[in-house]
Amino acid sequence: MPGSVLTCRQSGQSYPYQIHRGLNPAHLLQLHEQWEAEKTKILKQIVEATPQVAEDNELFLEQIHLYRLADLGWRWLDKALFFNTPEYQWFFLEADAKIQAVCIIYHPKASRLDGDHIFYVDYVASAYWNRNRPGHTKQFGNVSRLLIAHASHFAITTLGYRPGFCLHSLPTAESYYRNLGMIEYEADATKENLRYYEAPQTVAGQLAREAHRG
Repeated sequence: MPGSVLTCRQSGQSYPYQIHRGLNPAHLLQLHEQWEAEKTKILKQIVEATPQVAEDNELFLEQIHLYRLADLGWRWLDKALFFNTPEYQWFFLEADAKIQAVCIIYHPKASRLDGDHIFYVDYVASAYWNRNRPGHTKQFGNVSRLLIAHASHFAITTLGYRPGFCLHSLPTAESYYRNLGMIEYEADATKENLRYYEAPQTVAGQLAREAHRG
């Protein structure tokens, strides 16, 4: 996407970005090294700010939520071992020499609305420095949205699917997907009781057009 830029919320400076499709080991290792370093820094901040977490598991979980670490246990190198067959597609957003967000989709998935082929967002995450937390303003906003938009455009133009996608949401992200205009369904006992969401054609189509304009 030549000409596409992100604006840093900390400095106001603009940075060109690129979206890479495919499970490239170089991008995967870049993500692993950069994100693990940031996660370690945040965990140290939590321990320093609230030493009681060492003996209070409930307090620790509260801090994890406060510091936007609901995906603390996700291991991207492990995911590469399992999500590397043709029905999976990986997308990486890179800017300022860092991986700013990552998305893994699965296709095809049957829509609950009409049974047509859509895609399923298995995982989507922004880098830890792109999340607000105590004492920190995120560097870039909307990076996960950019990847979902790009995946929507890819599914329509390359896979030939109608606009549409679905996912199971972490509890901390449910309001985001509702505000995006996705349809909310019941919690799914087969997916750790996570709630299922599906984007209707209008929402997915609009996102795809955002990617095209980029």
